[in-house]
Amino acid sequence: MNKKVWWKGFFWSINLLFLAILLGFSGVASATTMNAENLDTLAAGETIEGPGFFAGNVVKVDGNVEGTTFVSGQDVRINGNINGDLFVAAQSITINGTVIGNIYGAGQALTFDGQSESDVFFAGQNIAIGQDASVGRDIFVAGATILQEGVIQRNLFGGGAEIVLSGQIGGDVNLQTDSLKLQDGANIAGNLNYKGGNEADIGAGATIAGDTDWEFAETMDRGTTVMRETRRPFMTVVWFLWSLASALLIWFLIRIWRPAFWQNTARPLTERPLKTLGVGLLTLLVVPPLIILAMVTVIGIPIAIILGTVYPIALYLSRIIVAVFIGQWLAKRFKWPELHKGVWLVLLGLIILGALRMPPYIGFLSSLLIVMAGLGSLVMAHHRVAPETASVQTELDL
Repeated sequence: MNKKVWWKGFFWSINLLFLAILLGFSGVASATTMNAENLDTLAAGETIEGPGFFAGNVVKVDGNVEGTTFVSGQDVRINGNINGDLFVAAQSITINGTVIGNIYGAGQALTFDGQSESDVFFAGQNIAIGQDASVGRDIFVAGATILQEGVIQRNLFGGGAEIVLSGQIGGDVNLQTDSLKLQDGANIAGNLNYKGGNEADIGAGATIAGDTDWEFAETMDRGTTVMRETRRPFMTVVWFLWSLASALLIWFLIRIWRPAFWQNTARPLTERPLKTLGVGLLTLLVVPPLIILAMVTVIGIPIAIILGTVYPIALYLSRIIVAVFIGQWLAKRFKWPELHKGVWLVLLGLIILGALRMPPYIGFLSSLLIVMAGLGSLVMAHHRVAPETASVQTELDL
């Protein structure tokens, strides 16, 4: 049970790293809208209806945001109240305010000295949970150095080179580190489970109500410490980061080349979703046999080469097309503004699709539906812009 919970906690903590990459794109895109000082602020006493979007070299949120808040920049300071989830990525992050929802943070230096009523997810170089900090539920952290001095109401999941605990933890602690120190005053109400090459330094004044379990990490012949239980999740996250960043980059480049391409290509999913899925399934099943049949004939080899080149590209673009559709649908459903040339909507769509593909049992089915929807929309959009008369299109529909 501990292993299962640890894998889940560490995986989602590390998974935050993709926020730093993707939110960085939005920061670049929004830089042209800032003033000369590249400063974005929400003054104390001001309240805005969410979702809230802030980006700049220096971002100060001293007011209140009623809704989910997205922040990216170099130096971010949040002192106000966020009535919703908080997503923040920056080089330096300081959170002193109150957040009702979850907090997702990625950066080089993260300092949390505020109040959170839900879960906290942090990934960065140096992470500090201050003395005045209070986490309402669980906290997931991944970094080089981690310092915990505040109060965690439930469980702590973490991984880092050096971890120091001196605050109160209301549940279990699951860690992976080579250097763990419990200072005087540290209070763990549950169990302490940790893995690493060194046994923890537990102070005389530290208290652990439950059991303490240390698992030594295996070492290779070269002396490199291998944490096998985190190796596979780490590689999964690296691949996930790369796929998201590359998809967003492809979307951005094609949008520059043809601004209306994504909107026009995703339109069949909105207008005729069932027909689009059918066309996508037909294309998915028919094209590979056509390529094989074309290859067996000399005259069809050029066609096979063209189809063999275009088909994988179309499969790759299908995910981006569906992400664009999801972002547009959510924006229309909740009346969200299209900020930063729509990058936030595409980002949200890619995140949702990535989450749908993660579960082991429904991941394959989700991937199949995504390919069908995107491929069918691409084919139908291309067909619609073809120079054919409206009467022919009507006959095809009938």
